[in-house]
Amino acid sequence: MKTLKNILIVGLLIFFGSSIAQQTQQKIEMKIDSIGNAKITVSMTMNAQEWQNWTSSLGNNPAALKREIERSMPAYFLDDFKLDKDDMNRSFSLSLNAYGVCKIDKRGKWSLETDQKNANVTELTDHKYMLVSSPPELGGMIQQTFLVEFPKAAKDIKVDKDAFSESVFEFKMEGPSSSGGNYLRYTGIFLIVIGGAWSGVSLLKK
Repeated sequence: MKTLKNILIVGLLIFFGSSIAQQTQQKIEMKIDSIGNAKITVSMTMNAQEWQNWTSSLGNNPAALKREIERSMPAYFLDDFKLDKDDMNRSFSLSLNAYGVCKIDKRGKWSLETDQKNANVTELTDHKYMLVSSPPELGGMIQQTFLVEFPKAAKDIKVDKDAFSESVFEFKMEGPSSSGGNYLRYTGIFLIVIGGAWSGVSLLKK
């Protein structure tokens, strides 16, 4: 939890100071494979001012963007970064691979933690779920919609609570015995970094 709080501080420093007049939407799609890794795709559309600020900072510097994400998710090996920008529609799509995002215990039970109490989870299909989050630390200025797709090999998927009363996905699946890490705890944070980076310009000017 201490590591999470440290990363959260970084995200908040970059995000606050923005002149956002309405709630900003971020979409995060996570496709998990049969060994607990994930393909992540992040997409977002901005208004004119947000787009200008974002492109003048991380948006036009993929190397810096990659470094920020790696710093925000130090527990994982990340690769295959790809950033696609649509200047006409002021939107972007970022994809990457993250390894070891799910945990597996000694009994072979898999889990994917959300770091949220009473997470707003909707079951779309037997293997696809939607989780909507609006971090209170950001005053409701940003809404993140997670689409989590589990592999066909995953069985008996359910949403339970961990020792901290936080929502966690639990499921059964044949896989390696080594454990992964907590993924959703960090994804929301680095998305604040990449999606809210435009506000860093305003922050630095103050």
